[in-house]
Amino acid sequence: EGTPYKVEGIGQDKLPGTLDMSCIDEYYTVSDKESFAMARRLTREEGLFVGGSSGLITSVALKIAREIDNPDAMVVTILCDTGERYLSKLYSDEWMRENQMLDAPRVALHTVLGRKNGSAPTVVSVAPGATVRQAIGLMSLHDVSQLPVMDGANCVGSVSDWSLSQKSLENPKLLDTTVSEIMDSPFPMVASDQPVDSVVKLLSKANPAVLVQEHGVVQGIVTRSDMLHFMMSR
Repeated sequence: EGTPYKVEGIGQDKLPGTLDMSCIDEYYTVSDKESFAMARRLTREEGLFVGGSSGLITSVALKIAREIDNPDAMVVTILCDTGERYLSKLYSDEWMRENQMLDAPRVALHTVLGRKNGSAPTVVSVAPGATVRQAIGLMSLHDVSQLPVMDGANCVGSVSDWSLSQKSLENPKLLDTTVSEIMDSPFPMVASDQPVDSVVKLLSKANPAVLVQEHGVVQGIVTRSDMLHFMMSR
């Protein structure tokens, strides 16, 4: 009997010609909630950043392992996907709550800031009049991959190591031009009490960071990498 499901890549109604049903001894039914919970657990406890179908498969593998009364037995399975495509789905608390799969309280963005590690200043920034060479030097010194371009208290643009390196390799003379001439769009400003899940939607390859402010003052920066590390630690 068919039912709606959220785990992608499972339950297709087309059977491939290579499928031999005679090789299947038994089948199990696993809920979306159990599958996603196991995927998040694998990421958090084992450092395996997998998707929902791997969570489903692991749930079944553990059930089978518990049923086998043989301490020397080995259960083998394949984790066949990555969690990278599911940051806005099963790794988003908001999406999980919207789909009745998570009852955990909302987490504010300042919690992510509080868990950041490293010796770099709260916000490493560059002025619009600085040279591209100086911006690259700042990123290398503080081991960061992007910088907000700050004009006083205002973010007027942004630069990244990938963008600056690519442009400088194409035209080495750009190293001595000002950042304002080649900078990208400014990072979004978000309040420190904004829910983490809503901030995840703002982060992308084109927009790798957000600036966190409280009472109009910038308190820090949160990047895609920071958010991923935070999610994996939960």
